[in-house]
Amino acid sequence: MSTEILIINGSPRKNKNCFKISEQISKTLTENNISNKIFNIYDMNIEYCTACGFCEKTGYCKFKDDMTPMYEMFDKAKGVIVISPVNFDSITAKLKTLVDRTQAIYASKYILKKPSIDRNKNRIGMYIAVGGSTPYETQFMGGQIVMDFFFKSVNNKLKYNIYLNSTDKLTYEENTEFKNILNENLNNYINDIKELD
Repeated sequence: MSTEILIINGSPRKNKNCFKISEQISKTLTENNISNKIFNIYDMNIEYCTACGFCEKTGYCKFKDDMTPMYEMFDKAKGVIVISPVNFDSITAKLKTLVDRTQAIYASKYILKKPSIDRNKNRIGMYIAVGGSTPYETQFMGGQIVMDFFFKSVNNKLKYNIYLNSTDKLTYEENTEFKNILNENLNNYINDIKELD
């Protein structure tokens, strides 16, 4: 059976906020009999996109690395959940590398008109952004723009955008209010995924 939900942890820090959020999400999905896999991408070998144009001719990326099997997993999955710290009002560098590598999927759809991903399949996305500082106007703006494009590329309807700020003062584990928000959204997400069956 293919993995139903791909959980992408965009943080390099072990046992910190994003790591613990991804672990909690995985636990909740498993308790609801939804198969899932966490990708701690800072442990993965993912080459940078070099804009070489190979995918625009073939629909596939020329690099063979830890990203390679993910293309098929994006296709077979029912949804993708991404958790990332906020770095300079955007996502982390390694996560942006993963996003850039989905150019191969984008090229197959929009340039070659021969999609390498099933465009008729319904998939549901969730994006969780974790900011250390107190709230400010543009805190989540850059990351949201990138994630909107990413979820479009991998053919997920991005229904859930969740923001957590001020983690330098109050960690995820200490933040009861955010935990309740996350649980409520995750329960709704689980119901959405089950309705896809």
